[in-house]
Amino acid sequence: VLAATVEDLVHGDTIELLRMAYKAHGLSVDEPLESEAQEQLVIKTYLLFFLLPWTQEAQGNGTALKEFFPEVPDAYPGWGDTVLWVEDLKASIKHRNLGEHSPFENKDEYFRQFSAMSHLAEKIIDGIGMFQDLECNLMKNLLLDLDQERSDGRVLLAKFWSPFMKQEHYYFTETPAFLKHLGALDDTNPQRPSVIVPNIVYARSNCLASSSGFHSVCCVNQCGALMETLERGIAHPVASPGLIAELVADLPSQTVAVPRNLSGSLRRKLDLIAAQHDGHVPLHGKMFALWMHHAFPNECPFPRASGAEAPLTHDEWSERFNTDSVASEEEIQHYMVLANSTTDAASPHELNEAAMMWSEEEELVTDLDMEELG
Repeated sequence: VLAATVEDLVHGDTIELLRMAYKAHGLSVDEPLESEAQEQLVIKTYLLFFLLPWTQEAQGNGTALKEFFPEVPDAYPGWGDTVLWVEDLKASIKHRNLGEHSPFENKDEYFRQFSAMSHLAEKIIDGIGMFQDLECNLMKNLLLDLDQERSDGRVLLAKFWSPFMKQEHYYFTETPAFLKHLGALDDTNPQRPSVIVPNIVYARSNCLASSSGFHSVCCVNQCGALMETLERGIAHPVASPGLIAELVADLPSQTVAVPRNLSGSLRRKLDLIAAQHDGHVPLHGKMFALWMHHAFPNECPFPRASGAEAPLTHDEWSERFNTDSVASEEEIQHYMVLANSTTDAASPHELNEAAMMWSEEEELVTDLDMEELG
């Protein structure tokens, strides 16, 4: 019942947003659209309102919205791909509905009616999560390509900004302060801070439609699927270090091939966790989450500190602190100079799992009776 209620709310939110898109350009939902240009205008405006909710503030100014369209990729680099995906979705809907309409009906005018446009909007909502996941994987691969010699799930901060400075794309623009707030900054070496790949990819700041009421589109945490596989293999809240090592050695991810031999460092860290829990490793604790980050540095995030504030979006950060979440050119240049002038920098080949941050601070999701579980 709850799921059906939420689905109804999302549906209502979607139709209301589509009505807003019509109204923004003085178009009536009771009359068919007159041209392909109007159809494209409504669809793009609906997408804009959905993906970047702050643009809804301009709903009373259709001219301003039209003028903003060329600048949308600066705010959302995936805009062009999203528009192309919607065009493919439109073609798919038309093809599936060929038998429901008269052969004499002009299929190019299919989406001129509000009912057909509403159907398209609902299909966009249904499918955009899967489409967005493709973009999330693109972001992840772009990050890993920036520091290919490293194997610790991190990218040097100065390199993180390089595509932004070269105007190649605008995915990676965050300030060090905002990255720190997101839990995505590793400043163990303050001279050469790094960005933690899974933490920035999964960050709420990368969610789309995050202010649209009942629906947002975020990157799927790939560590969840890895944990599910482990949980099925263990079928218990705790396990021995040996069993976990055996299962993880045969557990693949997008960037980890199997079978593999776990490093001595990973095995020792499992033993350190077990030493705190009578020889068992709890699967749902802070130390094991950190271990999974070490074992799968590109898929599993570095766990956030206990009691840390819920992460903010770019807009929420700017509103609360009255400062931009996007790094200035001066700030970027400062860190680039700092990175280039550091003489004691570790070799990229030394930046592996064994050198990653480790903590024996434990925090379990639930209390466990180890004697009973053992």
